[in-house]
This record gives sequence, structure tokens and C-alpha cells, in this order.
Amino acid sequence: MTEAHFSGKDAASSRGALTDALRGARAVLPILVGIVPFAVVLGFIMKQTGLTSFESGFFSLSLIAGTSQVATVHLFGADAPFLVIVATAVMLNMRYAMYSLSLVPLLGHEPWWKRLLCAYVISDQSYAFTMAEVETTGGQMDVTAFLLGASLAIFLPWAAGISVGYHVGAVIPASLPLDFTLPLVFTALLAPQMKDRGRIGAAAVAAPAAVVLVPAVPLQLGFLAALLLGVAAGVLLDGKGRAS
Repeated sequence: MTEAHFSGKDAASSRGALTDALRGARAVLPILVGIVPFAVVLGFIMKQTGLTSFESGFFSLSLIAGTSQVATVHLFGADAPFLVIVATAVMLNMRYAMYSLSLVPLLGHEPWWKRLLCAYVISDQSYAFTMAEVETTGGQMDVTAFLLGASLAIFLPWAAGISVGYHVGAVIPASLPLDFTLPLVFTALLAPQMKDRGRIGAAAVAAPAAVVLVPAVPLQLGFLAALLLGVAAGVLLDGKGRAS
């Protein structure tokens, strides 16, 4: 087989990967209408909690998970202990371990750096769109390219929205109450995930538990306790659902 043949095959493969990456990006574009405004509000809140511009940017680039960012910013603003903030972020992001397990058969052949990049930029939405596309096409696509295209199309506007919100927030008076926006952002990010009995049960347990425990338990440990109760309820209900 000639070198020219290999070169042509590689070029065709690259074009196919680019096409699938663009398809992934286009697939998630409609949901940006809801994601970007909340990123901007989160940027406002980061400014109010006392994060510097550098800290805000580093935070956005190091923890790419909307619900975790909202929760940890809230805890930071409430002067929660460092270990509580970290534990909360870890608990909220445990679902990504399940995402990873389900992606192993699809991405296991890729070099380590591609798998690492996918793990870095993946989000709930890009994972959901990718798995739906795999089911629709029967896997006849470049899964890695589609996932990266969808993930980057969400991650870049999210990070940009936080940056815009932070710097625009610099001209907003500190006396203007924006605290009420934090639960709204959290609700908007979580609501689309309420699709099965396990998740609905987790929310139904964690929400009232947080109302009771957060003001009663010192060091903001009530938030973490409510989170653990919600996770336990979700796992229990999900297990019963699978067994029935």
C-alpha cells in the first residue's frame, strides 16, 4: 500500500473527525441560551464573595462543573472550612465516575492525552448529547470528536460568561442584593437533571434536610450532611427501581 494511500486515508479520517466535532458543537448550541446567563450571574456572585479576578478565572478553569461551582462559591462566601468545600465538590462530582465507566468502551482505544482532555472538558450536557448520538447512529461516528466538540461548545461560553459576569459585576454596587440569585442558578442547573426516581428522590430528601441542617449545624457542615442524605436516598431509590 502506497504512502499516498495512507496520507489520503488520514486526511479523510481528519475530515470525518472535524465534521463530527462540528456536529457535536451544533447539537448543544440551543442549550447555551440557558447556560450563558447563569454563568454571568455566577460571575457576579464570585465578585461579591471576594474572589479576585485571578482566583475567579482559575476556579472556572479548574472546576468545570456548574453545580459544584455554585455550591462551592456559596460555601466559600459563607467561610466554610476548606475540607468541607472540597468534600462537597467531590460528592457533587461523583457522577462523573459513572460517566467515565460508560465511556470506556467508546474511548478506551484513544491515546491517554485524548482521554484526559475529554475527562477535563466533559459536562453533563455534552455527555448526554454524545450518548444519545451514539445510540442514534449505532456508534458509526467519531465519538471522541463529537464529545470534544459538544464539551468545548459548552465549556468556552460558560467560562467566558463567568468572566463577563465578574468584570461587569465590578461596576455593580456591593449594596445591591444578589444573594437570591444563587439558589436560582443552582435550581436552573439541577432541574434538567431530574429525570428519574433516584434523582427526584435525592432532591426531595436533600432540599428539606438543607433547610433544617444548614442553619443548625456549625461550620456549614449542614450543607454537606444534607448532600450525603440526598445521595443516600438517590442510591437507595435507584437501586429499588432497577430491582423492580
